[in-house]
Formats: sequence, C-alpha cells, structure tokens
Amino acid sequence: MTTILKVNNISKVYGKGQTTFEALKNITFDIEKGEFVGVMGPSGAGKSTLLNVLATIDTPTNGDIFIDGANIAKMNEEKLADFRRRHRICVLPDDL
Repeated sequence: MTTILKVNNISKVYGKGQTTFEALKNITFDIEKGEFVGVMGPSGAGKSTLLNVLATIDTPTNGDIFIDGANIAKMNEEKLADFRRRHRICVLPDDL
C-alpha cells in the first residue's frame, strides 16, 4: 500500500523552564491510503494537540510529519500556506 501520512517521533511541549507540559511524547505511526483511523483516549491525552499538529494548525516541538512525502514539520509559514493550498487537510470536530 501507499503511505499517505508518516509521523516520526513527534513531541509537543508547552511552556518554558519549570512550567512545561509535554502534550505529545515520541508519537510514531503511519497511515496507508484507504485506511480509516480514529483517535481515542481520555481527556488530556493529547488528541486535540495531535490533530492540530497534523492539520498544520500547530507545529511539533520535535519530530517529522510527512504528508505525501513532504515534511510539514520542517516547513516555514510560507511553504505551509502553499502546501495547504495544494492539499486538502481535514480534521473533524470532536462532536462528530
């Protein structure tokens, strides 16, 4: 199959110094073309943070995210805007 999303060791840390919170820690997974994926977990587990990072609403602190072979985690804002114009990225709201 064809990998359309590849996530390698992404982490997301909020805050600085002693007041940091690690919302994502070394998340790694692949999604193949045609797969249907759900994100589940308890409140505060990082589901929304993960979806925001994948949708380019937020950026990971560390790691790589490849969509169709392009590493969106390393793109600057200009390249991300161009990427968004060329690709449809859809994240459904929590209540669906």
